[in-house]
Amino acid sequence: MDIDTTAADAVDTAGSKARYDTEAKRLLSDKQILARILKETVSEFAGCSFQQIMDSIEGEPEISTVSVMPGKTNMPLVGGMAQEDKVVNEGQVTFDIRFRAVTPEKEHVKLILNVEAQQSFTPGYDIVTRAVYYCARLLSSQMGVEFTPRSYDGIKKVYSIWLCFDVPEYAENTITEYKLQPHSLYGNFQGKARYDLLSAVMVCLGKKEDMSDGSTLHRMLSAVFSEKLNPEEKKAVLEEQYGIQMTERIERSLAGMCNLSDLIYDRGVEKGLEQGLEQGREETRIIMLQMFLGKGGTEEEAKDLFDATPEELEKAKLQTV
Repeated sequence: MDIDTTAADAVDTAGSKARYDTEAKRLLSDKQILARILKETVSEFAGCSFQQIMDSIEGEPEISTVSVMPGKTNMPLVGGMAQEDKVVNEGQVTFDIRFRAVTPEKEHVKLILNVEAQQSFTPGYDIVTRAVYYCARLLSSQMGVEFTPRSYDGIKKVYSIWLCFDVPEYAENTITEYKLQPHSLYGNFQGKARYDLLSAVMVCLGKKEDMSDGSTLHRMLSAVFSEKLNPEEKKAVLEEQYGIQMTERIERSLAGMCNLSDLIYDRGVEKGLEQGLEQGREETRIIMLQMFLGKGGTEEEAKDLFDATPEELEKAKLQTV
C-alpha cells in the first residue's frame, strides 16, 4: 500500500466530510427546518404553528463548523453567544447549532436551545450522557449573563436536541426526552419548585433508505439526508410534502451535501467497504487519526470528526508515539 497516497486521500476525504457536516448544519439551522424540529421535540411549541415558532426564534441561529484541515480548532461563524463554552481546567465544548427562542404565549418564556447532528449513536460511550452534559453546560454558561449567585431565578430552561442517524434497530424512529422530575422520598411536599430547567431529546432516525416510517419529523429528515434523492427531488419533497419554501440558502446546502456525498464515495472509503476491503479501510482510518492526533487534535474531537472508536484511537496513539 502506498502510504503517502493513502494518507493524502484520507485527509482529502476528511476535508470533504467536514464540509459536508458544515452544509448539513447550515441546512438544519434554517428557521423553517428548526421550526419543524421544535414542533415535535419541545413541549412549549407543541401547539404552535410553524410560523409562530419561526417568529419565536431570536436572531440568527449560531453555527459552529470544524476546520477542513485536521488539527485546527472549531471556528464560530456567527457572533453572539460564544459557541466555545470554556471553563478553567476543563475541555472545550463546541455546539453545532445554538439559539434562543421566546414562547409566543402571554407569559413569554425564554428558552436556550442546542441542536446536534450525531452520526453514530454508539461512539464508545452512552450518547445520552453527553446530551445531559451539554444541557449542564448550557445552564452553567448563563452565570453572569442570565443570573448571578445572588439570585438563581433568572436561569432559562435549556434543550439539547440530538438528531441521531446511525442507530441500532431498537432505537429506530423514536423520540425520547430526558428531563428532571420530582420524586417524593418521604411525605407529600405541596409547595411549588421550579425544577423543569433542562431536557435532552434524542431523535433517532430509521434506515436511510426508508423515508416512509416514523413521525413527520423522521420522514422529513430522512428525505433531507437521503442518499437516493438528488437535490431537485429533495427540494420537491420538502416543498410539496412539508410546506418548506425554497430559499437560496436551502438550495445551496442541499446541492452541496449531495455533491460532497458523491465526492466522499468516489474517493474510495465507501467503495472500499462495498468491495470488502476492510483491512485497507481500517489502515486508512488509523492514518487519518494518527495525523489528526499528531497535529494536536484531541481524542474527543477525533470522536466527533471521524466517529472514531476507542480501539481505533488506541491504535492511532500507539503509532503516533
